[in-house]
Amino acid sequence: MTFFYRGPSGRIPARSADLMRLATSVALIAYPLGCLIQLIFPDTSPEAGLSWGEGGGFALIILALFAFVIIAPSQLQRITGEEAKALDEFEINLRRRAYTFAYQVFAAIVLVGILYTAIAVDTLDSDRFTLWVPTSYDHWNAVFWGAVLYAFVLPTAYLAWTAPAPIEDEVEA
Repeated sequence: MTFFYRGPSGRIPARSADLMRLATSVALIAYPLGCLIQLIFPDTSPEAGLSWGEGGGFALIILALFAFVIIAPSQLQRITGEEAKALDEFEINLRRRAYTFAYQVFAAIVLVGILYTAIAVDTLDSDRFTLWVPTSYDHWNAVFWGAVLYAFVLPTAYLAWTAPAPIEDEVEA
């Protein structure tokens, strides 16, 4: 079960499909891009102030976290994170499909990451070229939190892009 936040009132705020598509896309793209920018443009010196990599990278990471704040209390996140007994058959079926998709994508990312790391470790002793591998706590911390973010957001992203629009009750005049 993934994360779902129900506010103090118990109400779930209405979020448009377009907003959910945007928020899930921003969360999935901005976080790794922010980490990559921080890696490419490391902090040069404390006297220089905020470097482009530090400022731009942190801004993208904060943007990804802000997108997650929009996603967390949504109806789509409720489908992926709520207890099964609180969902109807249709929502359980949606969640099953979302989890299946998210598992396949997450497993592919992990397998590519492991393959890359294996190749990168082999190149460490090479004189021709070397590939980057996580070497510090900050690097592994970024990888860990990226994995957590993807685990939470991938099922919701699937629903945001594929779930049918909710059927609204017709109001009689």
